[in-house]
Amino acid sequence: MFVLSPGRYWRTFAIDTREFVLFVNCRQSAVGRGPCLRISETKGISFAGLQRLSSSAGSHKIVKADAILVSIPFESGGVPPWSFGGAPKLQFDTLLVRLETEQGVVGWGEAFSRCEDKSLKAMIETRVLPLVIGRSALEIGKIKYDLEFQLQNFGRVGPIVYGVSAVDIALWDILGKISGLPLTALLGGAFASEVEVYASLMRYGNCADVVRATRQAIERGYRYIKLHEVTEDEIRAAVEAAGAQAAVMLDTNCPWPVAEALKYDRLLEPLNLYWLEEPVWPPENYAGLARIRSTGRHHIAAGENAGSLHDFVAMIAAGAIDIAQPDVAKAGGISELLQIAALCQAEAIEFVPHCAIFGPGQVATIHLNAAQRSVPMLERLYCDFEAEIYGGATLPVNGKVAVPTGPGLGLDPDPGVINRYRVA
Repeated sequence: MFVLSPGRYWRTFAIDTREFVLFVNCRQSAVGRGPCLRISETKGISFAGLQRLSSSAGSHKIVKADAILVSIPFESGGVPPWSFGGAPKLQFDTLLVRLETEQGVVGWGEAFSRCEDKSLKAMIETRVLPLVIGRSALEIGKIKYDLEFQLQNFGRVGPIVYGVSAVDIALWDILGKISGLPLTALLGGAFASEVEVYASLMRYGNCADVVRATRQAIERGYRYIKLHEVTEDEIRAAVEAAGAQAAVMLDTNCPWPVAEALKYDRLLEPLNLYWLEEPVWPPENYAGLARIRSTGRHHIAAGENAGSLHDFVAMIAAGAIDIAQPDVAKAGGISELLQIAALCQAEAIEFVPHCAIFGPGQVATIHLNAAQRSVPMLERLYCDFEAEIYGGATLPVNGKVAVPTGPGLGLDPDPGVINRYRVA
C-alpha cells in the first residue's frame, strides 16, 4: 500500500492480485479506517503494472515538456464565425502540451487557444513548463498547487491557468498509462459507455444558414442543439426548424447589459429554450446573472470564463446559475473540475462542462462526463474539419460519442495530423 499524492487529497491504493481499489479523502493509510470513500473497483487489471506503479512511486520524473500549436481548417456551412479580436478564420487551434517521463511514458494535455495564439504557446513554454521538469509525474495535486501558487501574480484566470490546465490533463494521462487504467476508472468508474453530444452551432447571423445547420444536425442524429445567435429572428427560426425533433439551448456569449438581457429573457420565454447561457456582460457580473435567473423564465447556464472552483462558489452564492459550465482547458484541468463537480452535487446545481476544443481537453471531458452519475452531455462545435486529430475516434455517431477505454485518456493525437497542421 502506498500514498500516491499527499496533497489536497490523499489517494491511497490497495493492491492485491484480485482487484484494484481507489480511495479518496483518506487521512489514514489503513484500508477501511479513517474517512475513506471507495469509488472504484476494477478487476482484471495487470498486477505487474500495478507493482510497477507501487515500486516506483517516487520516480517517473518528467524529463521533457513541450507545447505544440496546431491549427486545422474547417467547414462551418455559413459565414466565418467569431473573430476573437482578429480577422475571422475558418480554422480552430489545438494547443497541445506533451510531457514525457524518464521511462518514456507520454502524457498529452490541452490549453484553450484561438487564432494561432503563438504568444500563448510561448508563455506556457517559458513560464509554466520549466517548472515541471524534474518533478515526479505522480504528484498531480502538488504540481498543480505549486504552479498556481508560484505563478499567481501573472493571473488567476486566463493564459497562465490555461497552461496549468494542460499540464494537469497530461499528468492524469500519464497516471492512467502507468497504471494501465482509463481515466474513467481513476475517477471512480464509467456510468456510461457513450455520452450524448449536443451540436454547438456557429453564429451565422442570418436565418437561412442557421435553419440549414439546425436541420442538418438533426439529420446527423443530434437531439440537442445549441445556438449562438443574438437576435430574435434567427433564434426563433432555428427553434421552429428543430420542432419536436431536438431541444434547443442558446449561448449568447455575454452580449447584453442586465436591462437588455431582461428584455430578451422575456421575449424568448415562449420558445421554451432548454437553457439560456451567458446572457449578461461582463461574464463575472454574477449579480446581473442572478437578476435574470430570478425571473424563473429560463435555466441559466454559465462558467466557461471561470478560472477555478472559487469562481463557482461565488456564482452559486450569488444565486446566478442553474447549470455550471467549467472548461477543463481553462479552469485548472481535471483536478479542478472534479472539485467543481462535487460542489455542484452538494449545491444541487447541474454540472455540464463547456467544451469548445478538439484535442486532449475534449477527450478528458468525455471521461469526466462519463464518470458522473448524471452523465452530462458533451458539447461539440458543429463544424467539419479538414483532418481529425484523433482520426475520427471522437466524432459523434447518431448524436453520441464512445468513451475511450485505453489507458489514460485512451487516445493519442495523430502525429501525421500534428506535423501537417503545426504552426508553432
